[in-house]
Amino acid sequence: MHVDLLDRLLELPATAFSAIAAGETLCFIIDRQTHSDALSQLYGVGEPIEIEPLYFGTEFASMDDGPLWLQARWGGELARCAARLCENQLGGIALRTAHPAKALAHARWLLRANDGSGGQSLLSYHKPSLWAALSLTDGATRDSLLGPWLSVYSPAPSHFFDTARSWLSWPGNPNAHCLSQHPAFTLPARTAQDQQRLDWLYWLDEYFAEYGSPERARLPGIIVNLDLLVQGEIFQSDHLLKLATLTAEAPFAAQPQAMAILQTTDYDFIKVDRLLEMAGTTA
Repeated sequence: MHVDLLDRLLELPATAFSAIAAGETLCFIIDRQTHSDALSQLYGVGEPIEIEPLYFGTEFASMDDGPLWLQARWGGELARCAARLCENQLGGIALRTAHPAKALAHARWLLRANDGSGGQSLLSYHKPSLWAALSLTDGATRDSLLGPWLSVYSPAPSHFFDTARSWLSWPGNPNAHCLSQHPAFTLPARTAQDQQRLDWLYWLDEYFAEYGSPERARLPGIIVNLDLLVQGEIFQSDHLLKLATLTAEAPFAAQPQAMAILQTTDYDFIKVDRLLEMAGTTA
């Protein structure tokens, strides 16, 4: 378990979006797969709007449900609406830039990444868990990630911070505000593993009460249990939530009966029922 990653994220300062200092141009990348009505909500605000598909002009342009790129005025209702879309269901990120055209060009450059397999993949970096996994990388990789963006803001797993509806701030390197000369961004080797850990952190934030309102110290153990459930082919949301109380208690690895159930070839729903029966719980 890469505990240090959780520690590093949870030690970051977080703030309400309304408290973020104004300045330069504010842009948003909003996930239309999460918010299919994003356009209607944004246009419904009634303010002047500069918006376009992020995939426009790229090799991914034929994908109709790609993210939106939006510029908004600091303090305006349009910015507040966009921020709510980002917060709700982790629907995007915001960024600050002095050069909107360069910022958009960089956002499109980031879409295609060397994935370590010898090929390239579409990088959905606007998802807060992936953005955090990438941004916690140090050095040249992080400089390449932020490019000409002055700072990026991503929704935080708010239950583990002091501020409700909190955001994390990821400042850029003032000496690296230029477009990359490389053909594509290269993913750090640990990106997939790191994102998986942070996906669980955001999952536990979303279903905080179901997992017994865990304090920070309990998170690594719960995440290890969640990993074991997935290894046992239990990964559907409703199944995970049925097992939430059990998952938040003792380590599965210390319970031979639980491990035996997870290692069987039974269907997932049968394993869920057997684990609940073992715990003396009904579904």
